Amino acid sequence: MVLVEDVTSNASSNASETNDATSTSSSPPPRSSAQTPPRSTPSSSPSLINVLLERKTDAVLLLSRLATIFFTLMYILPFFRSNSEANVYYTKALIASAVTSALRLRQRIPTFQLSREFFFNLIREDSAHYLMYSLLFLSGSPMTIVLIPITTYAILHSCSFLSQILTSYPIVKSYLDRITENHANLLRFVALNEIILMPLLILSIFVARSNFLLIFMYYRFLTLRYASHRNPYTRTLFYELRQTVEHLCSRPQCPSFVTRLCYSAISLINRLAPVTN
Repeated sequence: MVLVEDVTSNASSNASETNDATSTSSSPPPRSSAQTPPRSTPSSSPSLINVLLERKTDAVLLLSRLATIFFTLMYILPFFRSNSEANVYYTKALIASAVTSALRLRQRIPTFQLSREFFFNLIREDSAHYLMYSLLFLSGSPMTIVLIPITTYAILHSCSFLSQILTSYPIVKSYLDRITENHANLLRFVALNEIILMPLLILSIFVARSNFLLIFMYYRFLTLRYASHRNPYTRTLFYELRQTVEHLCSRPQCPSFVTRLCYSAISLINRLAPVTN
């Protein structure tokens, strides 16, 4: 019995050694690291959804700016609304602009401090100016020119943000870049509208579309825009308009009473203008 078991075990061990030798001889040699093909890595560019999730505040700002543009178009274009809905879209456009300004102001000044320096820095921010602007005209009669500055800013900033995240769409990005490249002309256009709005508000008193409180508050808004350190276009437009009016008044064809009236208006505006450094 012992001999039979030994022979059987020896035969099985010999068979296993033979199978191991056969498998070793038939298996291919291992590849070197130089022969191993590189693994394909997934694309490192983040998706649009991931970018919006990473920049949540900017995404909310984009939505509020697009809402401002949409409501303004719905107010101006009478084809998609009834006459009774015009005031509703006008109010919604101003509210969307106020939300945008409040969020942007929160980005610029994240912490609240009950100090004089904090409020001084607060009123120097352009976002605070346009928050005041949007709230100021909420209670007034609808005027199309009121929506032009906030809508222009919404278009400019929306195109700037979309051009940053839509890098995978070069055709769309090229059109957005064309708009952002003309930001200087757009800001000059906004400043001109803000200046023209002041005499329109004064004239609107006679048709009961404005009041003295609105005019006084808008004058405060214009002084803040005039003294703005980040946006000098309002101050530049005032200077260019003054140069143009003085040039027209110096021509001999200009009547004398018009010349006196224009120089009196220039003198009054100079006295009301804030002192800038």
